[in-house]
Amino acid sequence: MPLEHRGYPQGKPRVYCLPHQRYNNSLMPTPSSGKKILFGASSAALVCLVCLLILEAVLRVLSPPNLFTPLLPLRPHVRMELHPVLRGLSPVAMHTTNRWGLRGDEPPLQNWKDTATIVAIGGSTTLCFYLDDHKTWPYLVQEKLRTAGFNAWVGNGGLDGQSTRAHIVFMEKVIPKIRPKAVIFLTGINDLGFSITESVRVLGNKFDREQIWNQNAKAILFRSRVAQLVYVWKQILWDKVEVVTANPHHDYLPRPLGADPGPMPADVRPLLPGLPEYRDNLKKLIALARASGARPIFMTQPLLFETTPYWEKMDGGIYWMRKVRSKVSAAMMRKFLDAYNQELLTVCAEEKVDCLDLARLIPSTPKFYYDTMHFTEVGNQLVSDLVARFLQKAVPDLLVPMVPTGKNS
Repeated sequence: MPLEHRGYPQGKPRVYCLPHQRYNNSLMPTPSSGKKILFGASSAALVCLVCLLILEAVLRVLSPPNLFTPLLPLRPHVRMELHPVLRGLSPVAMHTTNRWGLRGDEPPLQNWKDTATIVAIGGSTTLCFYLDDHKTWPYLVQEKLRTAGFNAWVGNGGLDGQSTRAHIVFMEKVIPKIRPKAVIFLTGINDLGFSITESVRVLGNKFDREQIWNQNAKAILFRSRVAQLVYVWKQILWDKVEVVTANPHHDYLPRPLGADPGPMPADVRPLLPGLPEYRDNLKKLIALARASGARPIFMTQPLLFETTPYWEKMDGGIYWMRKVRSKVSAAMMRKFLDAYNQELLTVCAEEKVDCLDLARLIPSTPKFYYDTMHFTEVGNQLVSDLVARFLQKAVPDLLVPMVPTGKNS
């Protein structure tokens, strides 16, 4: 069909179109669809980045990041009011942490060299989660040393469920940066779980898995609270770690074992596949402490159970040791822990390291425990008395006498 000319003034642009066809803007040049997609994707990425930055800022205000490593849950400036319903504990307790995420007073940075600086490392029996800040045995040790005339500071680095595997991470990531004069370890009960529960020994817990992160991933995780949050949900949804939604601690009531457990073996070491690793880890902790200039001091782990006929008839199950290989009596569980405690004493003797045999000194009565191994307030008082006296007797060179003030020279 011939084109029809629509006249325009001379020298002006001309547009040719089919008869009866109106002028259409769609015929004008437009950006390609690829450019539109790229622009939309870039805009979306920018919005997401801004949202992530805002979320990161909010998380850092609400939950400040760990100053040392994301592999240890040391959260600074935590403040909680607890209302535990546990035998031998006050009904109200304040649980706080200092700038380093440790329980206890703020570190005396101005007088660090002139203070007997000590960090207590262990699991829940060191953390004393449900006790008030001023009623935990590490804090009481500090106060007893001060009362005795020494300039002392004791930071509580206890963390729930931590074994010597995680203590090694603590010694590698935290102690070299703060460099206290001594570290006190209360170990044994969580490492015993590696012998009692097969899956725990093989898989460990989330704090034992540092090797899964390469250096770049660890650097990102260290700096970003969002990345740490994603990692936690990855553990929950993908790794199927157990999520604790309620207070797992409760008063202990003995339960009959039911079946006759039979005679206990004279040597339980062959029944404890995790014992060789425990020995190796203790040696690593000693070496790491010495490399950081900190004096290592160890304590054996006490337990409510005893190796008596009464406890031979009682169930030795411990609530946090799940999927155990078989039911054992309370007396057998005590014998298992005794083997771990003896391994600790042996290693300390070999390495010429100070060790307080706390398990031998704390009576196995409910007065000192609200469950099978966690101390009541009276129990914490007794532990602190024993530890403070031990430090004054065994390591007097570690302690720094207070300098009198306000007196004329």
